[in-house]
Amino acid sequence: PQVTGPCLAGFYCTGGALSPSPRDGVVGNSCPQGSYCPQGSASPLPCPAGRYSSSTGSTGIQDCPLCDAGKTLGNTEGWDFSLFQGSCHYCPRHTERATQHPCPTGTYSGALNLKNASQCQLCPPGRVCSRPGLARPDGLCTPGWFCPPGSTSSKPHVHGVAKPLQCPAGHYCPPGTRAANQYPCPEGTYSNQSGLENSRDCRPCPGGTFCARAGG
Repeated sequence: PQVTGPCLAGFYCTGGALSPSPRDGVVGNSCPQGSYCPQGSASPLPCPAGRYSSSTGSTGIQDCPLCDAGKTLGNTEGWDFSLFQGSCHYCPRHTERATQHPCPTGTYSGALNLKNASQCQLCPPGRVCSRPGLARPDGLCTPGWFCPPGSTSSKPHVHGVAKPLQCPAGHYCPPGTRAANQYPCPEGTYSNQSGLENSRDCRPCPGGTFCARAGG
């Protein structure tokens, strides 16, 4: 007998198929999630890194949309989706959901088509990135405190990789302060207390003394 025709788009035929749209999983099947199958496919083609497919029967790369802003599809080399279906492993070659691999807490990204977590941006100083999958920072540092890069909370008493630090003596820290020495007490004033929130908390230099430089 002669070959009758190619396998239909949206299906793959591994060999020995009697139909252009096999579904038994032995000689072929509908194209699985995370893949696409153009006409004549002998095996599924993985969606490229930075793209995903949440449906079966995809026929072309146009069925693999770009990953959403704030999401990453992991490394360019990953595991076969079929080995980890339903798990949270990075599966960039066969990723099934755009939200499968969010940028970690303490980072963000407003860009599309990320291919690995290293492309997520560290939360900038003075800002907070309190949850995974952010397209932009979602908060300011608490008054009286300053936030280093990668801060995960505006609250000082929260465990995390990076958290707010108390404003040092001789300085004040309004909301969104980026560094310990960003706002020194003005000349002629001083403070021997930490955690000041604005310049009004700095005290006038007492009689019989002078405060010639800021941050006294």
